[in-house]
Amino acid sequence: QLQITKQEIKELPNGYAFRLPSEGSTVRDASEWITYERLCCPFFDFGLEIERNDGATWLRLTGREGVKPFIRSEFGI
Repeated sequence: QLQITKQEIKELPNGYAFRLPSEGSTVRDASEWITYERLCCPFFDFGLEIERNDGATWLRLTGREGVKPFIRSEFGI
């Protein structure tokens, strides 16, 4: 579901940030996704940033060297 709702992708030095809709359900879904994803991919650092005043919601996936090619492959970037 998160794959479908991403609105923008920013490349970071050590990963990617995905802008998601700022609806409450998206924040809940992203939090739940992080809970499960960290079990299978413990090499990720996760960040969820919700900007003030109904601003953007950003999901960050970062990690050590080599994580960017994995993210590109898994998320079709």
